[in-house]
Amino acid sequence: MPTFKLARTVAALFAMVSLFGCVETEAEWVQYNAADDSLEITVGVADLEEEATVSLYSSTGLLEIGTATVSPAGGPIGTEHAILVDVFDDYENEVDRVSVRTYSESRGEDEYDLDADSASEGLYATSLISVGETDEVRTDTLTFRLWYDANRDTGG
Repeated sequence: MPTFKLARTVAALFAMVSLFGCVETEAEWVQYNAADDSLEITVGVADLEEEATVSLYSSTGLLEIGTATVSPAGGPIGTEHAILVDVFDDYENEVDRVSVRTYSESRGEDEYDLDADSASEGLYATSLISVGETDEVRTDTLTFRLWYDANRDTGG
């Protein structure tokens, strides 16, 4: 009989965990914004360039949902580029994560997550340092990707 009691207790615990939604599920990331929300920066030029800002649009490209700014938008090798994404108030609750994909023909592709601002929902930031050979000059494309977790609303 003790084995039966243990099995019944374990089954009851699993039922309670399921009932209260304590079971963790892996995030299913779906891109929220338009796939071509990007801008170019110049790497390896002598002087720092002004900041560059691009509007971010919904997946259909019909609604502006935020902005992304890179400052400076160009400079010598070793320049630190501050990246700020501002998701507008009407959409900030829909976005769970923000990343930036860097692409350069000579260096390939990388992707970096931005940090959510603890005091202002909808703000995400990071900084990247441009790397390269001392005489290298190139144009890199930064593509901004806003994500939501498809499992967030369903509980997994």
